[in-house]
Amino acid sequence: MKISSDGLKLVKEFEGCKLTAYTCAAGVLTIGYGSTGSHVVPGKTITQAEAEALLIKDLGRFETAVDKYVKVPVTQAMFDALVSFAFNCGEGALAESTLLRLLNQKDYTGAAAQFDRWVKGPNGALPGLVRRRDAEEALFRKDGLTPGGSSVPAVAHKSFKIKAKNATLLKKAPLAGSELADDQRVVVEIGKEYGVIWRGKEDGGHVKVSFDYGLGNWYIFAGHWDGLTQSAPPTNVAPAVSANGKKVLDTPYFSQRDNIPSGNDMPYRTCFSSSCAMLAVTVKPGCVSGDDAYIKKRQPFGDSTDSGAQVKCLNSLGIKARFVTNGNNDFIKKQIDRGIPVPCGILHHGPAGAPSGGGHWICVVGYDSTGFIVNDPWGEINHASGSYSKTNGKQVNYSYKLFDSRWTVSGSSDGWAIAVE
Repeated sequence: MKISSDGLKLVKEFEGCKLTAYTCAAGVLTIGYGSTGSHVVPGKTITQAEAEALLIKDLGRFETAVDKYVKVPVTQAMFDALVSFAFNCGEGALAESTLLRLLNQKDYTGAAAQFDRWVKGPNGALPGLVRRRDAEEALFRKDGLTPGGSSVPAVAHKSFKIKAKNATLLKKAPLAGSELADDQRVVVEIGKEYGVIWRGKEDGGHVKVSFDYGLGNWYIFAGHWDGLTQSAPPTNVAPAVSANGKKVLDTPYFSQRDNIPSGNDMPYRTCFSSSCAMLAVTVKPGCVSGDDAYIKKRQPFGDSTDSGAQVKCLNSLGIKARFVTNGNNDFIKKQIDRGIPVPCGILHHGPAGAPSGGGHWICVVGYDSTGFIVNDPWGEINHASGSYSKTNGKQVNYSYKLFDSRWTVSGSSDGWAIAVE
């Protein structure tokens, strides 16, 4: 598919156009509608027509990415919204997003509710990103959430009613009302009712919901509403482990921070490869000397963010691996009991109660009665903020509850992982 005029209009509106080269906030030379690369040099000036041509060329890469990663029927409006999202957030972000995960499960409603997770800057939500994600979600929903052309029906979402038990707030973030700006909260009177078409998991008292009739996505305090308990998504329960039970594999720790830059394999985006390298050397010692060597083996098969490339690389090393999207805690324990560490894709941004975009891969290497023991190639997460408190992520403990919130985000068995037969 190709982006339509509606999608093009949205991208242009939010990217803006500058006909003289400038240095963006990330320190990269940019021109036109956010175009970067060797063709942009200091002082360069282009015409409006050239800017339009560059945009069409640049969008081609993201059209290809959407075609590659989306495995279910989508409307033109959905495709346009996804191209805009990928153009802004990156191919890797799309590939490892819960948005894509839900979409490929034909949960179109759940996918639509994911856009506004991708609004954070270094110090919180950015107004410009909030507006863009709202516009992308509206475009995604434009032609309805039940695209035809498939023999497999979309995931059914039965609308249900919730009713305010007392005066409360609708919130754009799972925070106390006093911490939110006026445009990030809506006062709700006691007795007010809303129809809900999708809800997330509860954590810290808050639940994310998507209202019907296009009223958008909000966080609500669960205790203030009647009707939520009957619709709670299933929990990814902790595996059965005795109080003294513990198993930790002899898996070496590879930090992605010291990886040697090579093409697209910059250290900040090689978490998947470092995690798979930890799996490889545990299952088949000596197959590679470390994660840099593994990356060189993987490069001919595709990008670091591509699960297919990782599986092909592991298979080439004599490891019968597969990518799964239905993992749960019990699955991880069974793999560990067989002596197999498990690379898992998690949401590492934002607090555990409201994890957000920026897919990240870690390698589970053990368990005890409280949680999983992981080698996190970037360090150790501060689960209250989503930032990293330490740069050494060797054998850190992430509780089962934290894993449930960051790995199986919308159900009991929807975790992304690499499994070994």
